[in-house]
Amino acid sequence: MRSTATPASRTPVVVTPAEAFRRACRYEWRHLAGLRSTWVLLGVVAVLSLLTGITVLLDLDRDRAVGSATMADVIAWTPLATQVPALCFFMLVLGTGPVSTDLVRGAARTTWLASNGRSTAYAAKCVVGFLVGAGVAAGSALLGGVSSALVLAVAGAPQPAWAGVLVPTLRFVLWVGCWALLCLALVALVRSRIVPVLILCMWPLIGERLVGGLLGYVPGLKGVGDWLPFAAGRAMLTDVSAYPADDRPFAQALVGSHLSTPTATSVFCLYTVLITAAGLWAYRRHDVAGH
Repeated sequence: MRSTATPASRTPVVVTPAEAFRRACRYEWRHLAGLRSTWVLLGVVAVLSLLTGITVLLDLDRDRAVGSATMADVIAWTPLATQVPALCFFMLVLGTGPVSTDLVRGAARTTWLASNGRSTAYAAKCVVGFLVGAGVAAGSALLGGVSSALVLAVAGAPQPAWAGVLVPTLRFVLWVGCWALLCLALVALVRSRIVPVLILCMWPLIGERLVGGLLGYVPGLKGVGDWLPFAAGRAMLTDVSAYPADDRPFAQALVGSHLSTPTATSVFCLYTVLITAAGLWAYRRHDVAGH
């Protein structure tokens, strides 16, 4: 007589949402870590971060200690870019890759099966992306700080008050983590990898300055440019009030926003949350390319 008992191997395995999310995060991390380009980019970031001390050496005043605000800016903005930290140009590759691989290159079905759904997959990409971005920024800041300290010690120059560098550095780490989220969210929204890269390169550098300037001529909108995403992001990175009075006008011109640092941090993070949520909506709505 044939047995009707269900073999143990066929017993359905119930996966809890927490376990599905953990598996999805592990899947995303393994995928990112398995790419050679990831490690090449991280190597480039490490080398450039170690060269931060050279920037300090070029503007070194042997008779006066480097201010904490100046050192924080050196760590966050070196190699110097006009509007955004150069580190973020390298993070564009890491940040845009996970979603573009799914929606542009047609690997979405595999991801959704491995991650137990689109929402879980997107949430895992966000968590892994944020942690990778923040981790790379923290490592870059550490290498840059060590490099700068060694250069100052060899040159016999006074060290800055390193305790005062910690809080600005933490804001920098948060900024880069948010940047990674913006990268993946924009790819989900426009379903392209090249277009988001162009947007994230050109909008902070040119577009936002132009839009902010034009809005200043509209009655009732003067000052609204201070609240634009990357104007707030620059004010988040650079606390103009911490600079000596003589240096504040120049620093203020570079930042382009009069928001206080705490307000700017909240505004930039809010923009990140809203755009990331819009990316979730788009990611759940899009199907695989070609279907």
